[in-house]
Amino acid sequence: MSATIAQLRHFIALAESGSFTRGADATRRSQAAFSRSIAELEAKLGVALIERVGHSNTLTPIGRTVLEHARQVVAQTDELAQVVQHHVSGDAGQVRLGLGPTPAALLSQTLLRFAAHYRGGMRIRLASGSAEHHLHALRARQLDAVVVDLRSVPHASGDLVVQKLCELPTGVLCRPSHPLCALPEVTLADLRPYPLASTGVSASVARQAVERFGALAHPDSLITLGCEDVRDLLHIACESDAVYVGIVSPAASLLRSGVLVALPFALQGLESHLAWVQRAVRAPNPVLESLQALVLQTLTQLPPTPP
Repeated sequence: MSATIAQLRHFIALAESGSFTRGADATRRSQAAFSRSIAELEAKLGVALIERVGHSNTLTPIGRTVLEHARQVVAQTDELAQVVQHHVSGDAGQVRLGLGPTPAALLSQTLLRFAAHYRGGMRIRLASGSAEHHLHALRARQLDAVVVDLRSVPHASGDLVVQKLCELPTGVLCRPSHPLCALPEVTLADLRPYPLASTGVSASVARQAVERFGALAHPDSLITLGCEDVRDLLHIACESDAVYVGIVSPAASLLRSGVLVALPFALQGLESHLAWVQRAVRAPNPVLESLQALVLQTLTQLPPTPP
């Protein structure tokens, strides 16, 4: 067997598009050349990878297995090429990072600035979304690393390397003219009449909230304004009676200026633990190591949040 990397790329394109025509377009090949490449791959492997029924092209059972291995081989080849390119020319190539909602608010500008000034050039892609989405993309080699809440990473993750970065406090924030600011102490019952704004939380955090405050504290029933953009959530808290519940670091400037205030609501023990996550099997990459060091430095040097 001597399948080429190009043939594996063509097979991946076919599997992802479900069409010889779209696969050929995606790989910039003529349809005849693309079809010939797939046929040669099947001949070399000695198995049928695609079931062709009319205009439908679906993977055979062995085709699905080959697809997973093909993705790994192609991704590792690309990682190796990027490392060599960086060694020879200083070009960092493309780096793809997934950022959870709070990391996106705290790190995006710093990472973009670093890439813009990187000697030799760097193409950086920052993806936002939920931790579950990022971890799936990381395993599929669509991302090189992710920064998410540690408790959103399953414990049995032997295929991933998880390194804790920092611990960030959580809080309940609102505008200073909010009716809740008149209360000496705020309870869950006091919060429930108002729109509560928050990002998605891990199952672990949801369980801890229920253990401390009761079933009504589960995010599925408590949170009414859900969004993965922390800045949007803080904005709506500034201009309405909505109450922000989450990590307070992104609101540091709003708290210092008095645009938002922290309510007296006990959230100790529900802090967020941010982590850098990569695949365990990967080519060593000095560029990613530099970015990880930058992320750690940025998070550990965050100014203290006003009480």
